[in-house]
Amino acid sequence: MNDNNIHGKIFKKIREERGIKLKDAAGTAISARTLIRFEADETSVTLEVFEQLLRNIGICYQDYFSEYLPFVEVDKSGFLKEANALVESGNYSAIKTLAIKVLEKENLSMATRLYIEQYLGMLQEQMIPKIILENREYVLEYLKKMDKHTKNEMLTLTLMLRVLTEEQLPVEFVRRLIDENLEPIGVGDMFSIDRGERSILTLHGAIACLSRRGYAEEAEEKCLKAIELLKTNYSKLTHFNFHINSFYFILVQIQLRLNKPEGVELANKCIRLLDTQINLYNMKSDILARDKLVKSFYERNKTGIDFEF
Repeated sequence: MNDNNIHGKIFKKIREERGIKLKDAAGTAISARTLIRFEADETSVTLEVFEQLLRNIGICYQDYFSEYLPFVEVDKSGFLKEANALVESGNYSAIKTLAIKVLEKENLSMATRLYIEQYLGMLQEQMIPKIILENREYVLEYLKKMDKHTKNEMLTLTLMLRVLTEEQLPVEFVRRLIDENLEPIGVGDMFSIDRGERSILTLHGAIACLSRRGYAEEAEEKCLKAIELLKTNYSKLTHFNFHINSFYFILVQIQLRLNKPEGVELANKCIRLLDTQINLYNMKSDILARDKLVKSFYERNKTGIDFEF
């Protein structure tokens, strides 16, 4: 199916699933005959007409694009499709080999380069071949030039923040990412909610990076601003609780680095929250998170005040 010429077929699919007759969908926007041709992708319609057709079948753009996006192949190289298949089969080690094979091709799109960096970033490989390092440098230089980042670029940056050195990712750029993502995004629909989720993840990663590099006081200030941003602008996010807990977890570690007694008090609250979740849900992820946080809190606590856990 041609990605550039599938709107009619998708419209027809939605219309028929909703049990709406052809003449009712056409309404006064276009003739039934023209709609037949549009649904066969034999002709196009203006944006104004298309919006009226959507209204005639009772859906909005968000509904339409939720059906449209799965048909759009943004990665023409095939990397994303093959990498997903390898993940589903549990063959993670083959992803690096696949990435090298794809990177040897010419004229790769930036979308493909971003996906490669994302997958390898999630794997956190130690031994990285030259061709993959070159792709990372290429992607990073591209991202540095952007005044504003898309949600896919934000995901790439979030993963890069975990592994890149200060020489590769200067603190000035990390600060720029923090400031960019401290600007609130309206979350009135599923697309902006998704972008908001990515923005918050990037913000968390950038603040954590700032703290790791020794800018604890600055990181504390930004973390407090991020928590307030979440409370006032992002309460509609699907994973709101996860995000705000993550910021409180990092705030504990920052305040313990600064030998602040309130860091101990906040650590006690965070662990009590996790204990409640574990008692209620008994999720392995919560148990692992608790163990990791307890170890981290104890390593950083130089206040002389004992924890209550």
